[in-house]
Amino acid sequence: MLVVVGGGCYGSYHARQLLKAVRAGRLPGQRLVVLDHSAGCTAAGEFADAPEVSVVTADWLAFLRSWLADGGEPDDHVIPAPLAPHLLWEWLAGEVGARLVPAPGGWRLPYEAPGRAGERYLSAAGWTCPATCVEPAHCPAVHAPRDWDLADSIERRARDLGYWPAVFRCVHLAFGVGSIRAVDLLAAREGARRAGARGMGILVATSSRCHAAVGALRIRRTG
Repeated sequence: MLVVVGGGCYGSYHARQLLKAVRAGRLPGQRLVVLDHSAGCTAAGEFADAPEVSVVTADWLAFLRSWLADGGEPDDHVIPAPLAPHLLWEWLAGEVGARLVPAPGGWRLPYEAPGRAGERYLSAAGWTCPATCVEPAHCPAVHAPRDWDLADSIERRARDLGYWPAVFRCVHLAFGVGSIRAVDLLAAREGARRAGARGMGILVATSSRCHAAVGALRIRRTG
C-alpha cells in the first residue's frame, strides 16, 4: 500500500504520478490511499473513477497510528506532504511517549528556518529545486556531481550532539515521487524506545538527499 499524505495539489500530483507507475507496471499490484482532512479535497474528485485509489477522510496522525499499530507489509510506503507540519516527528513522539522539544540549530547549510513547533527546516541546496527532482548523482542545478547527502549529515551531527538519530529517508520511488518505507518507521519506533530507556534524546528527521525537517524528542521517564 502507498499512503499519500494530503489530497490537495501536491498529494493529487503524487497520486497521479504513482497511479501512472502502477498502470505502467513499475509498481505492480500496489494500491494507493490518499489521506485528507476534507471529503471534498481535490483528490476525491480526480480519482473517483480510479479503482486503484482510495481517498480516505481522516486525521493524518490518527490514520498512521492505526495503520502501523500492528506492523506493515514490506512494500508499504508513506509519501509525505512537502508543505506540512513535521508529521513523522509528531507520530514518533506519540508512539514512544515522548515530548516534542526544539531541534538544535546552527546547521551551517544554505537554508535553515525554524518552524512553529520547534522543528527546523533545512536544505543543502542554495536554489529552488523542481518538485519532481529525483536527486540524481549529477545535480542538474549546478551541472556537477551531487557530493552531499543531507540525511547522512543529519545522522552524523545527531550522534555528535549525543542524540539517537531517527532519520526517515525519503528517496525516489517512481515517476518523480519520493517515499519512506513503512518498515523504516517501525524500526525507528523500536530504536527510539530503546534509546529513550537509556535516557538519550532523539533527533527525528524526514530527509531527502537535499531537504529535511528536523525535530527532537525527550522520552517521559517514570519512577
